Amino acid sequence: MKKQQYQKQRRSFLKKLTLGIGSGSLLAIQGKLQLISSAMAATSAYSTLNDYKSLVCVFLYGGNDCFNMLIPYEQNAYKQYKSARTSLALPRNASLALKGNQHAFHPSMSDLQALYNTNKLGVVTNLGALLEPTSRAAILNETANLPAELFSHNHQQEFWQTGATAKSSTHPPGWGGKMMDLLIAANDKPNEPALFSVAGNNLWQRGQQPLDFVLNPYTGVSQIEAFQEDSWPEWKTSRIDAWNKILALKNSSLLNQHMTSTYINTRDRINSLISKIAQAQTISTPYPDENELAQQLKMVAKMISIRQKLGMKRQIFFVALGGWDTHGNQLTDHAIQLKLLNDALNSFYKTTVELGVADSVTTFTASEFGRSYSINGDGTDHAWAGHHLIMGGAVKGGQIHGDPIDLSINGPDDVEDTGRFIPKYGIDQYGATFAKWMGMTDSDLLDIFPNLQHFDAHDLGFMV
Repeated sequence: MKKQQYQKQRRSFLKKLTLGIGSGSLLAIQGKLQLISSAMAATSAYSTLNDYKSLVCVFLYGGNDCFNMLIPYEQNAYKQYKSARTSLALPRNASLALKGNQHAFHPSMSDLQALYNTNKLGVVTNLGALLEPTSRAAILNETANLPAELFSHNHQQEFWQTGATAKSSTHPPGWGGKMMDLLIAANDKPNEPALFSVAGNNLWQRGQQPLDFVLNPYTGVSQIEAFQEDSWPEWKTSRIDAWNKILALKNSSLLNQHMTSTYINTRDRINSLISKIAQAQTISTPYPDENELAQQLKMVAKMISIRQKLGMKRQIFFVALGGWDTHGNQLTDHAIQLKLLNDALNSFYKTTVELGVADSVTTFTASEFGRSYSINGDGTDHAWAGHHLIMGGAVKGGQIHGDPIDLSINGPDDVEDTGRFIPKYGIDQYGATFAKWMGMTDSDLLDIFPNLQHFDAHDLGFMV
């Protein structure tokens, strides 16, 4: 039997075993789940991974107007762009030409231009939410199988992060979390969190196991506030003493036992992480203070610097920046947003160089959808296909990956004659390319990315 087939059958057996222990107590279930998790980690193909790699998802909430982030620079293509975008078209002579002089970045992206031109940053084009390849003809004759609510913020954020749309109140797990469910086996402590969000809870980070952790971008993590041992107010010490006595009580209630155990484990985990973050390497690379995304990425850098103290060979991070829903005042607002993105990514890349991990850390952007190529006056509307940035020493930088979008209004890629372009490549292909770089097997890619089976290419080729 082939190794991959054996591993898949083994995981299937263990999952069924997990479902079969439902008659036990909550504590018994928790203990058995941990044993099963440890057993899966010990026998996993990923337990032998010895190098270090991490993945950083930068989610741009609201829908980034990628068509003003990356514009045509060649003379004839630029004329077509200016004709379509009219008053929102960026001046060609102010745009930042990329090597080859076929495309240019927005004027706010000077540092990212330099990273692109030195092969440390690339662009993936023609990307969007797809269940399977489709065409304008299939959409117009209503035979296309499409994701639900294509131009809805909430639905498309969920689809980007999970590859599906919930049909009930239960959301599907995210592909970041599902990756870590398996990659955790590479780490020294396979029951400890290795997926960190610095932008609150999100669907992308949630897998089948509780391996994610939310960090504060400024403090990392704090002790549980109500029970911190400080001297004020005066009654707080007595409350802490009372709480510790409650925790020490012997209780016959299985629910109480479970709650006590969960609290103690959480407290100990928090205290351990506080101690390790305090040992983070001092970062000399400057980060802009008034930049929310930059501060999130600085905390990511700190977590990467303590990877060995945490026993991590695989880490995944989620950061985010809102404000990309530019229906109006776009020229001003989008320039501010792209400046924030430029400064944050530039500082973070320089930090990976400082930490000696530039080749081991890959950063990528995601956003629920692109925006319309045509304009609504002084902004753009929700659309579909778009471009995304990929950054790191392992990226095939200095290139635009993928077949270009035909940017013709009412052209073969335009679904509604307004510049809502149909993507050629799906999010599952995008994510699978990163997952393969992280060391994941082809069979696991199909388990993690629910729509990947419908596409011929499982690797878009933008990683070394």
